[in-house]
Amino acid sequence: MKREKPKKYSLSTIAAELGVSKSAVSFVLSGKAHNQRISRELEKKILDFCTQVNYRPNIHAQRMNSDQVKNIGILLNENISVCRNSPFQDLNVASIIGGIADAADAAGYRFSCQIHTPKMQENAVFDWFRSKEIAGLIYYGTPMPACWIETFRRENFKAVGISIDPADGVPCVNVDNYGASYELTRHLIRRGHRRFLYISGIESSYPGRERLRGFLGALKNHKMSLSPDHIIPAKFDRKQAAAVIRSLWIHGKLDADAIVCANDSMAIGVIQTLHEAGISIPEQIAVVGADNTDMCEIISPSLTSFDYQTFEMGKAAFTLLKDLISGLEPRNVVLKTTLSIRHSG
Repeated sequence: MKREKPKKYSLSTIAAELGVSKSAVSFVLSGKAHNQRISRELEKKILDFCTQVNYRPNIHAQRMNSDQVKNIGILLNENISVCRNSPFQDLNVASIIGGIADAADAAGYRFSCQIHTPKMQENAVFDWFRSKEIAGLIYYGTPMPACWIETFRRENFKAVGISIDPADGVPCVNVDNYGASYELTRHLIRRGHRRFLYISGIESSYPGRERLRGFLGALKNHKMSLSPDHIIPAKFDRKQAAAVIRSLWIHGKLDADAIVCANDSMAIGVIQTLHEAGISIPEQIAVVGADNTDMCEIISPSLTSFDYQTFEMGKAAFTLLKDLISGLEPRNVVLKTTLSIRHSG
């Protein structure tokens, strides 16, 4: 004896069995019964029937038919992380996502997260929007591809960048990297330092470029010059920065009395190498970083730095995106930051 297959229900079959319109069923299941002035009796009748037949709405179909999708996407460029295994191990990344999560939860939003790699197909980003899986996107990383920006504009996709160049044309959130780096360098100049070495990050990084620009701006305003060979890239990487200093020391070319690093991770590598060389910090060479991560207070001597405001940037990015989704005019946000003067410089 063959078993009867359980009947498959849809909005249409439920409407037909209850003798109501398909729209009424849809409004009830999407929580819009009250707005559509559907009586409580009819709402209860439809809900009770759906429970009885174990009907669950097609979430994807609901999204496609809805004007409001309370879900956003977070796209992380793999190049932003100083951790080789995963961007999620990076303290800045974790703090930014924490800020987004905090603001999203307060607004009743959820989020999905992906890592962008060179192998990732562009349509994977656009399909996030086209399938209505997300209402907007927060991007954190090196410059957003120009073709993405054009597609976002053409199809009216809402996107916000964190730590990207405002000139790219995407509403974005940054801290005042230029101003903070300028003040940090000026602090060292006031303490009598004159022979500078700068360890830079990734050329395509907007915060990295702004930090270098602030450093050079402070030197210029104090009528000080710097030889180009005293600006050495280390890609925000602790080991590369350590290797740079070790090479200079071994070859007798470490003639600086202050080393300014474009992030804390590189500064920590510099401090560790100076310890190996028996060079006292800050008496012989001062060292400063940027980001003000938790490691600043653990390393010895404690590291002078400035706050990257990662948690606050995450919150601000969500607020900015939610405003765009709500139809408000796009804008850029620049958060102020403060120096944390410690023992290294």
